[in-house]
Amino acid sequence: MSLLQELVKKGVLDKEKAASLEHEIKTSEKSLEELLLERKLVSESFLFNFKSQYLNIPLRKVFPVEVDLKVLELIPEESARYYHMIPLKKEDGIVEVGIIYPEDLKTQEALKFLARQGNFSYKTVLITFSDYRRIFRKYRSLRKEVARALEELEVETEAEAKVEARPLKSAEVERLAEEAPISKVVAVLLRHAVEGKASDIHAEPVGDRLRVRFRMLGVLHSSIFLPLSYLPAVVARVKILANLRIDEQRIPQDGRFSTVIDGQKIDFRVSTFPTAFGEKVAIRILDPTVGLKSFVDLCFED
Repeated sequence: MSLLQELVKKGVLDKEKAASLEHEIKTSEKSLEELLLERKLVSESFLFNFKSQYLNIPLRKVFPVEVDLKVLELIPEESARYYHMIPLKKEDGIVEVGIIYPEDLKTQEALKFLARQGNFSYKTVLITFSDYRRIFRKYRSLRKEVARALEELEVETEAEAKVEARPLKSAEVERLAEEAPISKVVAVLLRHAVEGKASDIHAEPVGDRLRVRFRMLGVLHSSIFLPLSYLPAVVARVKILANLRIDEQRIPQDGRFSTVIDGQKIDFRVSTFPTAFGEKVAIRILDPTVGLKSFVDLCFED
């Protein structure tokens, strides 16, 4: 019995709608799941919980935490896009692979082939379209984007900071903060935090490194570590955006700024705080379009 037949059997769809969907699947090359959601016949949550029970495969709710890039590299981006599958984590030597269509034979064969090529064992779980799309964006990884920007920054600062073997002066830090590479680093951090549904960004000196953490669902997750030498420029760039004093590093400061990310205006509230190792920065992310939700939005009935 197909998923479509099971939906009819359980009274989720009537036979007329099922026949219409079956015809459209053949003519449009879209999947049943895509059509059901496009027509808003069921919610994504209901559909994938139903499918999980039908296939007897666990539905994995992927929380917005960092996906290890080494695990992500086990399945090439093109394969992940074509087969709608993505590696989520690796525990005890077994890779958990999230798949939208685990029942598809071609997808199963492709995964077996990739596992042989990559020499890894795996188990499969069901994931929703939303989680798949969010995790897929990790291929455009935070580390890779920041690394490219830092390479540009290293070229620019090598003569000034490394060759002369001296710390950067306040005026030099301000100039670097205004230039493209460090601006790109900060912009990448902001965009990845927004896309990952983080509520806060924390950038702070830890030992000999600059640690950047994203707060997601109340929990702080380390997202990337940068050389500590870039702390002054990163802090200065945030201060410039928030219209704070760059030359004041001994007292806390608060400010705010707004920017457009993926077509949406996002507000950021900024706090800086001096520590023994240098200033740290906390940034609260506020989406003006997401205000108080109605009972309907919260899935309460009248």
